[in-house]
Amino acid sequence: MGCDWVKVRAPGSVMLFGEHAVLAQKPAMVTAIAQTLQITLSKREDAVIDIQSNTFEPYQTTVKDLRVLKPYTFILACLKQHPPNLTQGLNIHIDSEIDPTVGFGSSAAITVAMLKALQSLFDLDIDIWQESCTVIQQIQGYGSGMDALASLHGGTLYYDPKTQESFSLTPRTDLHLLYCGYKTPTGTVLQQVRTTFANTPALLKNIYQRIGKIVQKAKTAWEQNDTSLLAQCMCKHQELQKNLHVSDAHSEKLCQWLEESVRVAAVKISGSGLGDCLLALGGDWSRVAETEIRALHPSARYFPLITNPTGASLVE
Repeated sequence: MGCDWVKVRAPGSVMLFGEHAVLAQKPAMVTAIAQTLQITLSKREDAVIDIQSNTFEPYQTTVKDLRVLKPYTFILACLKQHPPNLTQGLNIHIDSEIDPTVGFGSSAAITVAMLKALQSLFDLDIDIWQESCTVIQQIQGYGSGMDALASLHGGTLYYDPKTQESFSLTPRTDLHLLYCGYKTPTGTVLQQVRTTFANTPALLKNIYQRIGKIVQKAKTAWEQNDTSLLAQCMCKHQELQKNLHVSDAHSEKLCQWLEESVRVAAVKISGSGLGDCLLALGGDWSRVAETEIRALHPSARYFPLITNPTGASLVE
């Protein structure tokens, strides 16, 4: 690109269908969201790596002393992927609308944005999605890459891991998110699932197969705008998440509140579970006061699900 600085914006994301089972090569659905983050890279004359953020404290290191440390693990891991290109220091400025405590694919979004910025700044020939998956798996020990896929391309996507094909779907305007108030790290949830089913692998495989079939049916319902069928798919998906023991008592309480007080057509966990967000279809949200949501949990929050059609992109 032949420039000294570059700015990239990338959206966050939420899972719609296929949680857990996507790691067993079953299809999944994901969407990019309105909340975005922006990263600016500029070359320095010295060897200093200076990171500034509106979310975390500043951090400095040097090109020769790169270590993957919190809270900038994904940024630093991306830099370590391309040591030959780091012949000088960088100023890295992150401006994020995505609350990392809520999730919303913030780790994937910053990874995608950072890799796209490096690609542009140094004219690199890289596969951003594949490299994002590598970075995420190195740090977290797991990762389907669905959140990175949404951050990279934007929109609502159906992805089949077996064929590695993704399909764009028309965004819906009747989906809502309720953050439970806390989020258990995905790695912790996945380990719990593995432990729970350590002696019954066939049962776990059966649950994954059933989730995969529901995702395929949900795709059909989505494409045909069959709200009734989509609601059925969400309810069945949530039952299987309960069978995985990732829907805790508080989540169940919130699901009941959404059905009884907000009159949603269906609700399921969005994400790995044991907290996280609940994805709701329909409902009368206009009369729900923020104080009522806070009464459910002091940190609970409501978000309308607004699909972002734009993936990671350069900002002029």
